[in-house]
Amino acid sequence: MKHFKQIATAASTLALMASATFAQDAAPQTLFTNVHVFDGVNEARIENASVLVEGNLIKEVSNDAIDAPDATVIDGGGRTLMPGLIDGHTHFLFAVNGGVGGAEQTHWQYLGAMGTYAAKEHLHNGFTTVREAGGGVVGPGLKQAIDEGYVEGPRIYPSAAWIGQTSGHQDFVTYGQFDQTENNLYRLGFSINADGADEVTAAVRKNLSLGASQIKIMVSGGVASVKDPLHSSQMTEAEIRAAVDAAAAWDTYVLTHVYNDSDIKRALEYGVKSIEHGQFMTDETAKLAIEKGAFIVSNLAGSTEGILQHPAYSVEGSPTLVKTKQFLAGAANYKKVVNDNPDLKMVFQTDLVFTRGYDLRRGIDFEKWVLTDYLGNLRALRAMTSTAGELMALSGKQNPYPGKLGVIEEGAYADILIVDGNPLEDITVIGASSDWLGAPDREEIPTMRIIMKDGVIYKNTLE
Repeated sequence: MKHFKQIATAASTLALMASATFAQDAAPQTLFTNVHVFDGVNEARIENASVLVEGNLIKEVSNDAIDAPDATVIDGGGRTLMPGLIDGHTHFLFAVNGGVGGAEQTHWQYLGAMGTYAAKEHLHNGFTTVREAGGGVVGPGLKQAIDEGYVEGPRIYPSAAWIGQTSGHQDFVTYGQFDQTENNLYRLGFSINADGADEVTAAVRKNLSLGASQIKIMVSGGVASVKDPLHSSQMTEAEIRAAVDAAAAWDTYVLTHVYNDSDIKRALEYGVKSIEHGQFMTDETAKLAIEKGAFIVSNLAGSTEGILQHPAYSVEGSPTLVKTKQFLAGAANYKKVVNDNPDLKMVFQTDLVFTRGYDLRRGIDFEKWVLTDYLGNLRALRAMTSTAGELMALSGKQNPYPGKLGVIEEGAYADILIVDGNPLEDITVIGASSDWLGAPDREEIPTMRIIMKDGVIYKNTLE
């Protein structure tokens, strides 16, 4: 009998311990009340709503009172609750001065430190997710530190090294170096010169082995690059298809730097799913992109005359200035094309390189404004939230964050902003500014009151 009592007591103790452990392990809850919800998709906000977050997921969105007695309650005061923003094209490790040449001479520790700085800046500008569009082996490094909670920053979808042909947009080998093995940026995983289908396949596989969630290639010339004319057509059909096939073998996709209309067509026909920039696109090619279900990820600040005041692009007599003027001429019809084709899957991007401090903030703010000027508030907001979330999900089984992004709905990741006013009517409440290089220095975005990523609040000025 005594032995039975000992067993019963032990069982009771274990049950109490299990109960206590369960209580300890229960996911924390945050309840946002008195908010109007822009869900990332619909023009009509959900008025006078409450949103319950449990752990890192949205548990409930309702017009009715939500019963959550253990939740931390935050009164939104009639403000707009919306998804965290998504930037489809960043280069965090290039937040350095001096262009490609400067980056080539920069110590890897400094590049990494500045990448950490740029990641925190993006989070505090409202971006809870970014797709790193190549440059630096971000996958196992900065991304890991953020995911583990040691560094503040957004979710990162890494592309690892840029892949392209010799003398392509990614070819950073200097004239004093024999080949890419002598190039510091190659050694640090920024770029790979790959000629022929076999070399492209090997480069893609290398990137995937380093944690890339998607692959970046170059199929036309660029503006800031040295070796390739803007008009140049890069990578053969066999090379592009090799990249697409090698990515598809890992259930993911290819994005490509491209301006020229003919190269956009080639990329779409050969299976590329994400067109980066694309400002020379014609109406015919836009319709092909819609047919193929491709995404268009355009940085639009560079399509404005303001680019001619930017110190990196405006030096008289420089090849870059010549290219910049060619670019502006080629992009002259782009706004009409994207507006004449409202079914284009447009995604926001900043593509800010060699920029930091107040200039970085000015660039982000202006990019938000220009996108809205092109697309209107609703379509621009979708490009920063739900449509961008669809693009992130395109990485399939390579997706490092397989939950739903860019929307406010049950089961989605708890990436949430609360902003003053209504961004569907006034885009400045998310920090957009009609001024670029002449904008005043600013610190935080005062109208962005709550920034939550993955259920964790990084900014709260409502208390």
